[in-house]
Amino acid sequence: MVAVLLFVVLPVILIVLAWRIKPLVPQDGRPGDAVGGSLVASGMFGSHGLEADPRSVPEDTETVRFDLTDVKARE
Repeated sequence: MVAVLLFVVLPVILIVLAWRIKPLVPQDGRPGDAVGGSLVASGMFGSHGLEADPRSVPEDTETVRFDLTDVKARE
């Protein structure tokens, strides 16, 4: 009986409760900040005054090529 309570009933109750709990920090409403992370960070570290990026842009980087011609084979 205890096993049923621990492994079935308790997880179901916690899942239902998690769906009903509201987040502690309200969302920004700005694009690019899905869960209000910048609002939380500005409260902890101070606001930088910049808007969130509307979309992520990958950096232009070159592929790293290693020259292993001078490396001797292990004996």
